[in-house]
Amino acid sequence: MTDTTEKTKPDWAQPRHPRATISALLTASVRDHAAAAAVLSLDQPALTYAELGRTLDAIVAKLADAGFGHGTRIGVALPDGPELAIAILAACSAATCAALDDELDEQALVRLLVAMRIDALIVPEGSDSAPARAARRAGVALIGLRRCPRDPGGILDLIPESTQPRVPVQASQPDDIALLMHTSGTTGAPKIVPWEQWRVAEAVRTRVELSRTDASDRYLVALPLHTSAAIRRMLSGLLKGGSIICPGVLTADATIELLERLAPTHYFAPPASHIALLEAFERRMPRPHHCLKALWSGTADLPDAVRSRLEQAFSLPVLVGYGTTESGVIAHVPLPPARAPAGSVGRAVNCEIAITDNTGSLLGPEMWGEVVVRGPEVFAGYENDDEANRTAFRDGWFRTGDMGRIDRDGFLYLSGRLTDIINRGGMKVAPGEVEAALAQHPQVIESAAFAIAHPTLGDDLAAAVVLRHRVSESELRGFLRGQLPMFKIPTRIIDVAELPRGSTSKVNRTELAALVAATIGAGNEEAPLGREEIEIARIFLDVLKAPCVGRQSNFFDLGGDSLSAMHVLTAVDAALGVSVTPEVLFDHPTVSEFAAAIGDAARAHTGQPGASAPARIVGSA
Repeated sequence: MTDTTEKTKPDWAQPRHPRATISALLTASVRDHAAAAAVLSLDQPALTYAELGRTLDAIVAKLADAGFGHGTRIGVALPDGPELAIAILAACSAATCAALDDELDEQALVRLLVAMRIDALIVPEGSDSAPARAARRAGVALIGLRRCPRDPGGILDLIPESTQPRVPVQASQPDDIALLMHTSGTTGAPKIVPWEQWRVAEAVRTRVELSRTDASDRYLVALPLHTSAAIRRMLSGLLKGGSIICPGVLTADATIELLERLAPTHYFAPPASHIALLEAFERRMPRPHHCLKALWSGTADLPDAVRSRLEQAFSLPVLVGYGTTESGVIAHVPLPPARAPAGSVGRAVNCEIAITDNTGSLLGPEMWGEVVVRGPEVFAGYENDDEANRTAFRDGWFRTGDMGRIDRDGFLYLSGRLTDIINRGGMKVAPGEVEAALAQHPQVIESAAFAIAHPTLGDDLAAAVVLRHRVSESELRGFLRGQLPMFKIPTRIIDVAELPRGSTSKVNRTELAALVAATIGAGNEEAPLGREEIEIARIFLDVLKAPCVGRQSNFFDLGGDSLSAMHVLTAVDAALGVSVTPEVLFDHPTVSEFAAAIGDAARAHTGQPGASAPARIVGSA
């Protein structure tokens, strides 16, 4: 792109820094900090900047010898760790790098390799992994990577399975594509996100300014290293001569070991990792030693309650932000001593943010709508996908697909993906609001709200919780009733050992909905016991027209809603002489639970209820 073209860009699209390449940034750091530690790990000696520079040069030369250099596309599919970090840095310096999740299944990897038009794929030497098999199926050249003894040629070596004519080593230019990322693609057609060299350099320098880090800092990047967020964090850690620690996703105990032994000053991780670390940290006495200056959270929402506990436990600021694969960082909370309001993800960072309605019209402060963004870090468009680009951009704004609002001071608040918003019989529920309320309960470690199918409402609201100690559904619903209106309280709350997550640490709500769906109907065959259960089963059968009602049948699973609840309560009053509020049914939705609640109410007024022999209530389908 010529200087003339640059000058024709609108002001919001102009970079704030001189256009540069990743290779130029790394070369400057190697020159200025040659003897300093660049890459740290527990099982290897520190890698200095001089050694990092030699290793990168050696990999670039080996790629050129095999016929892959400027203008080619190099995929990298390695386990998380320092080798993956270095391979990514080398590939995006020499060519175009596509960092792939090596845990994807073979078919998904084949789709990505073809869609990204990958020329060669770097995998562990001798690997027969899913990435290696996918490359062979897609006709992509394989290059093995191995660690070798430290020598002047670097610590990593490449072993191509086959070679093409050697190409000269050629310096990248600012307009060359440095990184290829992707969205979706594991179940459908992937959308390819290209990032130019200058755009990556702009994003990295913005992050350095945002974090105010210098050569004394050590970055612990506990994000999946194939993600754009991790790559930009690695580069920002190296830009000023600091050290990076790149183990990938860690257990809480392994994180504490790294904090104690390698003394990182900044810890970058998704909310799930922060939650696990907090639980482990609070259990340990005495508290583990650390040298942290700040905790950074990204890739998903971190509940305010968790953020407050982290700040109290570590006596540190917890800094949250918001971004997308397509745009980089969009908003971030300010560094201390400044503070962001509770619930906010901060103000705009090197971009403009706005809120629009469903027609694209800009909305004013405090109004909820879709978050849109424009700025120099926002990508130019999906590769070879005109239809996706027509949908993704409107009047120069990139549509994030997230719902949010901006207050009068410019702080952004989010309430979830537009596609995650639950339409519960015409009432809209944002999962984030439910999750924030659940996070206030002392026994809830983390939670996720999601939609499940409902016969009359269309969508109903459910939630999954990870608990410290057992808490009943009714207790959790009662707790939420003090914070949320009734239509925002889940009708099903399930206890899970952990929340299912994708490769970027985001919760898989579809999997949770399937888990709930698999339990619906369980217990319908178990016979009701006692007078109250039998009468309630008959009433559920009559009002909801269910084919079969047992003692564990759930009012909402059978198709119950607020209207049918009133019919049930009227029938209960007529049959059992007990009048209760709708909240009693909502908090105790199974036949057995509701019967117990009715029995308690009856005993409070009339003494002991009668009893009947067990009976199974069955109706016509």
